[in-house]
Amino acid sequence: MEDILSYEEQTVFRLRALYERNGYRPYRMSKFEEYDLYAENKDFLVSGNIITFTDLSGRLMALKPDVTLSIIKNYSNDGVMEKVYYDENVYRASGPDSGYQEITQMGLECIGCVDDYATAEVVRLAAESLALIRGESLLNLSHMGFLRGLFDEMRLTEQQSSQLLRAICSKNTGELRQHLLAWNVPERLVQTACALTALHGPLPEQLPALAALCVNDATEAACRELRALDALLRAWGCGGNICLDMSAAGQTAYYNGVVFQGFVRGVPSAVLSGGRYDGLMEKLGKHAGAIGFAVYLNLLERLGGPGRVYDADILLCYDDSTDLAAMTAAVQALLKDGQRVRVQKGDAGKLRCKTRMRMNKTVVEPVETDA
Repeated sequence: MEDILSYEEQTVFRLRALYERNGYRPYRMSKFEEYDLYAENKDFLVSGNIITFTDLSGRLMALKPDVTLSIIKNYSNDGVMEKVYYDENVYRASGPDSGYQEITQMGLECIGCVDDYATAEVVRLAAESLALIRGESLLNLSHMGFLRGLFDEMRLTEQQSSQLLRAICSKNTGELRQHLLAWNVPERLVQTACALTALHGPLPEQLPALAALCVNDATEAACRELRALDALLRAWGCGGNICLDMSAAGQTAYYNGVVFQGFVRGVPSAVLSGGRYDGLMEKLGKHAGAIGFAVYLNLLERLGGPGRVYDADILLCYDDSTDLAAMTAAVQALLKDGQRVRVQKGDAGKLRCKTRMRMNKTVVEPVETDA
């Protein structure tokens, strides 16, 4: 099976099994949605650039740049917990100066009453997803409630909060301090913000340091949530690769609680991202909490996993002297034996095959073995 499936395909099967074991059902969507859904929520999207076209009825449609918005749109709003996973392609620019790309995503969403257990379940599944992709992995956690509480204490505007969030995400303490001093923020809060950028390490070890930086009720509430999360993760025995890193904050205005990014050795950027986004639910008129994440499967090509090592188990070559009836019987026997057989006239040296064979009139003879 590993010889047949690419690394990405193997990962999809493993993740699908993980999510279904935990009670998540598959979600399917059309390649197209009405443009208005994305146009009205551009600040939630990774990229505001959307591929559009007019359908035969005159409606402006979009080639889907996101899956989460579609899931929320179709949520029944009846208070019932919805747990879904998806395996979809999205179409968007990966950056402001790059062209459009087809991006393969797999992820899950938990919508409804998102309590401490539901939050811990999603974070656990994110960590386990990374482990299934590659054992050497890291999940960095942050909390938007803590950051928003700090920004409120500083009395920042929305624009100032966005600027400061960018500085924190890039761990740029110089820019951070420069902004805060220009905005006449008290020195104790400047020091608190700078200390946040230095926090990084196993979640249970960093929680006391984060608690020492609390400045109001909102930051203390965020710390309580993180302590409850840590206790549940440790009860599952999956906290070893989960770290607190306040720079892992989401840029979108809709994230309001735990946010996280996942990394695996061999890929220089995050292969997983997610968090709690109750604000987006509220904007779309849905009265429920929501948390989820996406795995960027297209990035796994960088891992150079085992994938399709061989194009076939056996390459069987023949020429004009071959008895085709005898070769047909030989191929049938090989296929019945479970071998993957490629038959062609003449040898193609670039093919990757475990065994090369040739038909000498009516007899199959080995030619060369690579393995």
